Amino acid sequence: MNDSLTYALALIGSAFGIGLIVLLNMAMGWTRLRLNTEDEAQRFLKRDVMGFQVGSEYVLTPDRCAYLCLEANGARIGLVLARGDNAVVRALRPGDVRSAQVSGTTLTLALFDYTLPRAVLELGRDGQATDWADRLQDFVRAPGGAAGNEAPYAKSA
Repeated sequence: MNDSLTYALALIGSAFGIGLIVLLNMAMGWTRLRLNTEDEAQRFLKRDVMGFQVGSEYVLTPDRCAYLCLEANGARIGLVLARGDNAVVRALRPGDVRSAQVSGTTLTLALFDYTLPRAVLELGRDGQATDWADRLQDFVRAPGGAAGNEAPYAKSA
């Protein structure tokens, strides 16, 4: 058999198999996770981040896909993102954030985390994205530089 024909059949078979898996997941009731309440998002934080104490400043996005929370003592910011049927959870410490940019009601976080380099949160209300970007400034560090409250000898890439 011709090599190009073999490759074409393998590609078609793979695409068919992946499509079948997706259809089976849909037929079996697989649904995307939504963070229906703040309590649900906080449960993810408490499950995945040891000792995280939820503070009084938090926001759940209108699409129920993201949650930000300042820890009670202000040391960390909890980030919960609904992805697939589970949640991605991060406790952001000073120096973990590359940048926090605002465009209208959208907050875009660039993180020093190769598994989650960017998070885009549509916060919905005017001013809310700016408020959170201001809070996050204490957690931002320049590339190769130390965050404001890090010791000079604690610099990392």
